[in-house]
Amino acid sequence: MSKIMKKNIFKIFFASLMLVGLCGLASCSKDNTSDMSVSGSCIVEELVLNGQYTATINTEKRLIKVKVPVDFNQKADMEITSLKTAPGATANFKVGQHINLESDKTLHITNGSLQLDYQISVRNDEALLKLFLLEGVKGAINQETKTVTVAVTGNSGIDLSNATFEVETSEDAVCSPASGTRGDFTQPFLLTLTDNTATNTYTVLVTLIQNPVALFVGKAENIEALNVEEKAAAKWLTGNIEGAAYASFDDIVSGNMSLDEVKFVFMHMNSATSGNYGEFKTKEPEAMLTQPKMKELYERGVGFVLGRSAVNFANALGAMPEAYAPDNAWGGGGGEGSDMMGDDPWHFFVFDTAHPLWKDLKRYPGAADDAVYTLDKDYTICNTTLQFGDWNPNYTGKAAWDATTGGNALGKGGDGKISVWELKGHSGAFGKGGVICFGTGLFDWNSPTPYTSDYHDNMGRIMLNAFDYLTK
Repeated sequence: MSKIMKKNIFKIFFASLMLVGLCGLASCSKDNTSDMSVSGSCIVEELVLNGQYTATINTEKRLIKVKVPVDFNQKADMEITSLKTAPGATANFKVGQHINLESDKTLHITNGSLQLDYQISVRNDEALLKLFLLEGVKGAINQETKTVTVAVTGNSGIDLSNATFEVETSEDAVCSPASGTRGDFTQPFLLTLTDNTATNTYTVLVTLIQNPVALFVGKAENIEALNVEEKAAAKWLTGNIEGAAYASFDDIVSGNMSLDEVKFVFMHMNSATSGNYGEFKTKEPEAMLTQPKMKELYERGVGFVLGRSAVNFANALGAMPEAYAPDNAWGGGGGEGSDMMGDDPWHFFVFDTAHPLWKDLKRYPGAADDAVYTLDKDYTICNTTLQFGDWNPNYTGKAAWDATTGGNALGKGGDGKISVWELKGHSGAFGKGGVICFGTGLFDWNSPTPYTSDYHDNMGRIMLNAFDYLTK
């Protein structure tokens, strides 16, 4: 017999052993997740409660959802009037049985050696507005009065007579007019939500912000005129911090924007990258014109978050000595994206996992505790970076960097270079009124390619943490 034939016979024999092993494992499954057909099926075909409420069954998600009227209040005693499963299958609940479904219950199905669990969930019809955005600006929802208040500034760039809105609703609710369409918001605007027996009408009211509490400050006349990277960052702020507004450099210099109530400023500049403050002053003259008033805010106790090349504005505020600045920088451009990330989410490392900035972040399974993930598979990153520790030995390592700059190194890349840091407020303490700088390229707000947002949601969580840390 030839060596080739022997080799093929061995492959077939080995594959047969593997198949037998896999089938054996499936038939003996004890993890309540297998629905492989060995001796039958564990499929639930029908569930009816109280003789009239028929369930929607999602076999893939193992979810059995039963909708009841908005005013239904008898979940504590519901009767199973029909339960149909695949031939030969048995369930832990029986037809005619009364069960308490005020909370979800597990329906356990067995069929021979197979077993599968479903969650039975009874939900009242509900038509509630969960989120309202007007051209990216978040509205404040009052569920008692069913009103939505949206605060915008005169320089927002929004045409209120023909503005696009987006909504998020309670599960199964339908909004009319539909999310993503346009409307006239120069007058009260009505939104009607329906879900079977539930109906609610919300009135949207747009007001002019006179005294913003948070500002995104940028070069363009309004948000819509920013480059795509900066626009995404600005819209996050105005869409998630109540009382937030956009202010151009000219607004700050000319006094067009009231700064009396401001307690938080966000600057994210994806333009002319510079490796030191001297170059920044030359390349960003419009930003430097705001220095006197921005410095007044810093001295008043306003907190700052600075991203990308804006990290050098910390020197303009007086939060860092002029002699100190990132000693290596690359990237720049209009935020069009340059680096495809591939299949793996990208992350940086933090020095103190207990720092308030990293509270409640989603962790990558199996990753080290000090790894912070901000980007996702399929995300395209521009990767503009300003960091310390490449050329100056005084910036190498956290201890040396802290001692040299007087700041607190918060994060580093995989090569150990300092790329996230904080500086003391004018009071001389970290925290309230301080400055947080994101020089890492992973502080990225816009992807020109589609992706499923998962770890990128950590960006918003970090910013909310920063807002609390710098203002309370």
